[in-house]
Amino acid sequence: MSEFQNNTQRGLVACSLWMHIGYIGAVALAAGLLQLFDGERKWLWALALVLFGGVLAAASWCRSLIALEYAEPASAVATDAPSESTSHAFSRQTAQAR
Repeated sequence: MSEFQNNTQRGLVACSLWMHIGYIGAVALAAGLLQLFDGERKWLWALALVLFGGVLAAASWCRSLIALEYAEPASAVATDAPSESTSHAFSRQTAQAR
């Protein structure tokens, strides 16, 4: 049980770190776009910032999803989660209530 919990915690920490790195990339992208639209004289620097920020954000958010998928199977086994998704069960309950 502790091995599954340990793998889940590692996956969630990795996902969190990748999400933070993706946020930094998104901020860099926004800063580059602001510099481009502001009409700065250093448009090449702003374009590089947009490109780098966009690539960093997209790649790190993709890695965070991979880390999250890695953490999910262990958490489903450890908690004996039901096979039905919560949103599906909720929509079925609201449909029966009507």
